[in-house]
Amino acid sequence: MRNILTTISLFSSLFLQAQYHLALNPFASGFTEPVDISSAGNNRLFIVERAGKIKVIMPDNSIKTFMDITSIVGSVGGEQGLLGLVFHPNYASNGFFYVNYTDFAGDTHISRFTVSAENADSANISSEMNLLMIDQPAANHNGGNLKFGPDGYLYIFMGDGGGSDHNRPQQIIDNKFGKILRLDVDGALPYAIPPDNPYVGVAGDDEIWAIGLRNPWRCNFDKLTGDLYIADVGADSWEEIGVIAADTNTFFNFGWKCYEGNMLRIGTLCDTIFADFDYPVYVYPHDNATGGFAVTGGFVYRGSEFPALFGKYIFCDYISGNFWTMQQSAPGIWSTQFEGFIKNHITSFGENINGELFACVNQTGEIFKVEDACQNFNLSSINTDASASTINNGAIDLIVTGGTAPYNYLWNTGAIIEDINALSAGTYSVIVTDNFGCQKSLEITLVNACGPATGIVIIPSATSTFITWDDVGAAGYRILYKPIGAGAFMQVNSPLTHINLTGLNPSTNYQFKIRNKCAGAPGMFSASGNFTTTSLKEINPIENTIEIQIFPNPALNQITIDLKNANSNPEFLIQNSIGENIEIKSIHKISDNQYQILFKEIPTQIVLLIVKSNNQTMGKSFIGGN
Repeated sequence: MRNILTTISLFSSLFLQAQYHLALNPFASGFTEPVDISSAGNNRLFIVERAGKIKVIMPDNSIKTFMDITSIVGSVGGEQGLLGLVFHPNYASNGFFYVNYTDFAGDTHISRFTVSAENADSANISSEMNLLMIDQPAANHNGGNLKFGPDGYLYIFMGDGGGSDHNRPQQIIDNKFGKILRLDVDGALPYAIPPDNPYVGVAGDDEIWAIGLRNPWRCNFDKLTGDLYIADVGADSWEEIGVIAADTNTFFNFGWKCYEGNMLRIGTLCDTIFADFDYPVYVYPHDNATGGFAVTGGFVYRGSEFPALFGKYIFCDYISGNFWTMQQSAPGIWSTQFEGFIKNHITSFGENINGELFACVNQTGEIFKVEDACQNFNLSSINTDASASTINNGAIDLIVTGGTAPYNYLWNTGAIIEDINALSAGTYSVIVTDNFGCQKSLEITLVNACGPATGIVIIPSATSTFITWDDVGAAGYRILYKPIGAGAFMQVNSPLTHINLTGLNPSTNYQFKIRNKCAGAPGMFSASGNFTTTSLKEINPIENTIEIQIFPNPALNQITIDLKNANSNPEFLIQNSIGENIEIKSIHKISDNQYQILFKEIPTQIVLLIVKSNNQTMGKSFIGGN
């Protein structure tokens, strides 16, 4: 048998772990080789097709063609075409957006276009202004990513040009390959150079901001911190993620072709370069099981729909379909969670105005929304209370929705099955873990449907005593009472949960028992107590016992009472089942015999109205709450 202390310790440990699991939910389809997703700062989502079209998913999920420049885009090579799109930070006022494409000669163009003045869902294709044209030496390793940084500058992520000569990333004069370029598109036409670019005023191309990249594929700024995440596709052994913090003021050299990831490559170039290289924060190997062969960079999740993903950088591998999340846990320390295979041929991620993430698949033309599968994993239960305190026949039937089978169950009793029964009254807890490690917990309290009378309230007078108690589920009750000492009990039956015992002796100590039978339970349940009647006082013969009527019943926070045989200034008190006073907010006399009492709102329970008048105290119960 499992040690119960070990079980409870494991239960507590599992409960404290925050679980999530990435999932892709179909969002749109019908696209042709989508390679990029972008937002214009509103509720539209723009999809870039490699052949030269930009389409837009409208808020109503309809799809329109925003721009078609297939007549100038060359996409014969698998890494050529219309590769990147970004909207100017002030797009809403200036209508500028920027694209990265290769022409029919295979050369890279960084161009600005303008939205149509007549139609916000269509571009003016004759508005092209070319910022840069870069003569590509080969058809591959074109990069293609464009982003605006938190500084307002345009960042261009260039591959190393491909082909047989990959030494270009370390060359800084008349060579923009394997670099991150940074332009000030607002400072001049077609652009100005940011004054703090590292090669301003020294030998090197002024546009260069960082060097040493092979083929950066999908690089993005964290919209909250401004940190830049760079996914660089590897060569023979490693895929890598690099990060440049927003507050850095140092120059970055990521080391290609001297280094692939953290691995030194042997060659004549590296024999002569002794640079202070900047290494990636995460690498994964070339294999399908734990890594992949071509990284697709993603985003730091800053949406609100999936709180467990907040702050995590999400990326994947194009070939293997494996996914990861990564987060900085301390300065220079990164924690990574391997999610395993979800979907391959993801060419890009995109972020909408709310920070929710999307991914596109070039082979099928589908767009997916990135979600946390654990978010929809929920537990509920159908509960059966125990019949009585002597019968252990309570049961809990779990209802599991939204998770992925098979499931593991861990109850605080040590049980590892889905449904439990033969239970007494008490509190039960369970943690359920699905096949992806998503966890949910549930706490259920079972009560005894029937048992001894509880919540007993006693209001004695000289010759009578009013007794009330909680409804504990019995069909009826037997009340036994007698003066303390020798002698037989007198008894009276009541189908209600209160009774007025009359014919009592003044100033006398009595004992009483309240007995009841619970269906299916052996024997009778009994609750007992004592009371003392008050002394006999002279009462005006015309005065009779106070009679009380209450309506409405049940009553949430006010009642109207009708009194008979009470004087003109009665006192009122309302108590709950354990004798605590309930706050009376106001009392209004409606007529000689009627009063309206407004009291603090209470949940459903039996409460007692106590009336004092003519040296008498009488009580009458009613149901409080709805």
